[in-house]
Amino acid sequence: EAINAYTFAVRGLACQILEQIAEELKIEPRNTFSQYLMDKQSDSVFRLNHYPPCPALVDLKYKLIGFGEHTDPQILTVLRSNNTAGLEICLRDGSWLPVPPDPNSVIVNVGDAMQ
Repeated sequence: EAINAYTFAVRGLACQILEQIAEELKIEPRNTFSQYLMDKQSDSVFRLNHYPPCPALVDLKYKLIGFGEHTDPQILTVLRSNNTAGLEICLRDGSWLPVPPDPNSVIVNVGDAMQ
């Protein structure tokens, strides 16, 4: 029940964001993007990734990699932050910027399909 409630809430947040994007881009109707998330045949996914700390590698100064460098192919990604650092975003000049962890925040990535 908890996962279903969480997924429903995140889907609602994503719809609000997508409708705001459509509005700012002057795309009508406002639900042009969000309608796909609300469709029963939607391929939206709820995924849990957990990367436990590895003190042995930290002590050896290895760069820890969780999910690896990638782009998000979908329209939008909503990430729940926690107290673990590691998320980085690639800037237009190709440099990487760390995103500080904040357990009270969500991070929204615009995916390849939206770009």
